[in-house]
Amino acid sequence: MIKLLMNLLSNPLSIFLSTLLLINSLSSRGQYLEPIKTDHKLKTQLDTIVNRCVVDYLSNNNTFSVSIGIYYKGSKTTYYYSKEKLPNANNYYNIGSVAKTFVAALLAQAVIEKKINLDDDIRKYLPGNYPNLQYNGHGILVKHLANHTSALPKTFRLLSTKVVDSLKGLAIPEQVDYLGNYGRDNLFDDLRKVTLDSIPGTKFSYNSMAVMVLVALLENSYKNSYEHLISAYLKGHLGMYHTVPYLNELQKNDIVQGHDNKGQPVPFANLRGFYFGPTMNSTINDMLTYIEANLKLNDKALLLTHQLTYGKGDGFGMGLGWMINRDERGARYFYHDGNTKIGYNTLCVLYPTYDYGIIIIVNDTVDQHKVGEIENTIRHQFLMHNQ
Repeated sequence: MIKLLMNLLSNPLSIFLSTLLLINSLSSRGQYLEPIKTDHKLKTQLDTIVNRCVVDYLSNNNTFSVSIGIYYKGSKTTYYYSKEKLPNANNYYNIGSVAKTFVAALLAQAVIEKKINLDDDIRKYLPGNYPNLQYNGHGILVKHLANHTSALPKTFRLLSTKVVDSLKGLAIPEQVDYLGNYGRDNLFDDLRKVTLDSIPGTKFSYNSMAVMVLVALLENSYKNSYEHLISAYLKGHLGMYHTVPYLNELQKNDIVQGHDNKGQPVPFANLRGFYFGPTMNSTINDMLTYIEANLKLNDKALLLTHQLTYGKGDGFGMGLGWMINRDERGARYFYHDGNTKIGYNTLCVLYPTYDYGIIIIVNDTVDQHKVGEIENTIRHQFLMHNQ
């Protein structure tokens, strides 16, 4: 059957028929699929590659929709697939930890405006005294918060067994409301009690709470809320009007329904407060604008986020917020993924050498690795053959 489908794809007259076969009948592994809606008819090589990857991904019964935006040499292409209501370019998704790259962009803007210095000890920007925030005389520098080398613990406050058990009995919005009461003052209080486990700047250890400390520093430096600061930056510098930390009631009408790893719908919730990591909601169109800006680098703040702050230039490293590595050809790329328990997986990857970037968002939490496989296959089959 797969050989038959490939023969059909080689005949332009059979494109429509092959679309029906691929979308409504079989995955690349020969599994039966329920009908999948899409907005594409396999007109280009890229369409065919994306279609094959996505149909295969959606063969899992606990997956529902895949939305992809691709920027390549000045051209933007979007793809929407769903076993439910078909998403569009203006639907919102929570993009999980990709939000950390936005915190880093705001930090870079603060550096440009001389509000903050990357090489300053963070205690310069904290209220009160924090004699504990050092290891053998070495303090945490601002850049260490943005590149995950702060040596801070991953959790500042452990919830009691009683609280955890109580939360398990609540719906997700109620859990989020409870944990959202953990504010900036709570963060500062707990920060006075933590112990560093190594010299800051010497060891990479992914840390969402460290980035929340950075958010607090930015709020202190600007005397304004992060929500206001990041929205103003995105609109004023990048022309992104549909990327916000929190959705209002009208915007919630345009959110794509998220699902847990068992396929159950998850109620949307705004992740307020300082207990969670940074949060952001966006659309495929806005994320393509973000990708383009990060490839053109006309914005000085984005340029600064791409500068290596940890690691080596020939392998894994960190910029500000962005993780950095090199592909098989030695080309440098920047990436970040995101997984939220409110029902979404996200992956954003930039390849400046090829003037190429991709955003993939799915409304499930089944397997982040599988989302990475989509990106990897598209890159190998399309990008690596078009250079």
